[in-house]
Amino acid sequence: MGVIVDGKTYPLQASKDIPVLHSGTAPSGSYNYAKLNQANAVVEKEPFQRHLDEKSGHTPNEFYNRTWNTQTVAELPKLMDNLPGMDRVDSPLHAKNQIPTIYLTGDQAQIDLMHGNTTLDTRVAVDMHFIETDKITTVKDVEIKVAGQSTRLLDKLSYGLKIKKDQDLYGYRGLKLRALRFDPSYIREILCFDMMESMGLPVSGASYTRVIMNDQPIGLFLMIEAYKNDWYKNEFGGGKKLKHGRGATYQVSGIGGDLSYFGDNITAYDGIFRVREKADKKHGGEDASNFKQVMDFTKFLSEAPTSSDDAAKIWNEHIDMDSVIRSLVIEIIAGFSDGYIANTNNFFLYDNLAEKRLTYLAADFDMTIGNTLVKLADMWAGNYTQYPGFTMRPLTQKMMQVPEFKSQFEQLLLKASKELINEAAIHPRIDDLVKLIREDVEWDTALPKVQKMAMYDFVDFNNTEELRQIFSPPVDVDAVKDMGTRIPEDLDTSVYKQSDHISLPGVTQWFSRQSKAIQDYFTQHPLPPSLVTFIIHIRITL
Repeated sequence: MGVIVDGKTYPLQASKDIPVLHSGTAPSGSYNYAKLNQANAVVEKEPFQRHLDEKSGHTPNEFYNRTWNTQTVAELPKLMDNLPGMDRVDSPLHAKNQIPTIYLTGDQAQIDLMHGNTTLDTRVAVDMHFIETDKITTVKDVEIKVAGQSTRLLDKLSYGLKIKKDQDLYGYRGLKLRALRFDPSYIREILCFDMMESMGLPVSGASYTRVIMNDQPIGLFLMIEAYKNDWYKNEFGGGKKLKHGRGATYQVSGIGGDLSYFGDNITAYDGIFRVREKADKKHGGEDASNFKQVMDFTKFLSEAPTSSDDAAKIWNEHIDMDSVIRSLVIEIIAGFSDGYIANTNNFFLYDNLAEKRLTYLAADFDMTIGNTLVKLADMWAGNYTQYPGFTMRPLTQKMMQVPEFKSQFEQLLLKASKELINEAAIHPRIDDLVKLIREDVEWDTALPKVQKMAMYDFVDFNNTEELRQIFSPPVDVDAVKDMGTRIPEDLDTSVYKQSDHISLPGVTQWFSRQSKAIQDYFTQHPLPPSLVTFIIHIRITL
């Protein structure tokens, strides 16, 4: 590598510890970077000029062929205050104005083994270098593995990173690198994290990062936090040990995880749910993480009061209903086709010891914002009861029988349609995200992949009968077929253009249709006057 200043080339030296990082000295002036051969002759150079800040004697850490280092990126408006039990630490992990690079170094043979058979649980020790424009953070002996389930069959993989106890990256030891392979817009997942944050819910932060392993660029990823011990401290304890301790977190992991009650046989819940994070040792550890709390909650749900004056109070003694209602509103406005409502999937129940009740946590937002497994027309119906799965699930069925919860859900759904996913609120964020990632998306899509696309070896998306045997309602076979056979779209098309795909409208198309449909429904079915007054009061006082 070299730098060209005023037509003269100055070779740069690769760092011993971080070979992808090159440095050197050259006169001040406009410059661009170049790739050199062994004779230091230019074989490729950037087609644009860079300009050094006159106040600085050195450049920031810059990435080849990127025309910018930092940008200003709009954020979504804050719709709701955080849940009272939250105390999220202020960590610089997720850069809002740049795309850092994660450079991983390790045994190439082990990395090849990890990529060569993704059905194995291969774990590789690597050193991680987190390269930002103004600093580099190195973490030694990090464990990396392939993450996900069906995504293991894709040509671009997702990864999990686990940092040893005596180290961390800005306060976090468990991280996920999401490949975004199902989403040609690359922005659906981060927008869902944004909306969860706007709604005041406990959720991981999210930011983009480039990933390079040894000499191989892997691509652009979304970095998020794993729901592990350090996450709970950072989300509920301001980065400190939780005063009341940490209970277990349960994750749905099989068919039947709709929170139906299966009787008092605790083994009936094993397999449908799994323990995502054990309770801390002080509160029983593995022995206390035995699905009894899941069983007890599903029993309560089957018997829960709906019409008594204290019904809402009793519900809230078992689970934080604000965490439930806000999360399910987002499932609808953001079109979660693989969440609780549509597919009884991708949610956790956290035993919140500080509140002596469960907290609902949503996760994994890849099949969202029109990237759908269910009927798009039903998601866009405006009438939330037509949303696929809404009337089928024990939780939504029962909670909507409680007048207080029904009112809270409807008013928040209308508020979100007007103030969170309307064009004025969400388009500035969309536009700035596209500007932020555009050059890296072009880079990502052109890179060689780590394995062949294996998904089509297991599922014939042209075989309707086979799909019907695999998927059950409300998953829509036609939508799944369209998803498996559609031709990849470019960034601008997938974000801004109208689409005829029944499994993938444009991002702006999704929000425009969903915002209007919900508002039209409530225009035709007005909320009671007392609720309208309440909404106006909120707007005045915020």
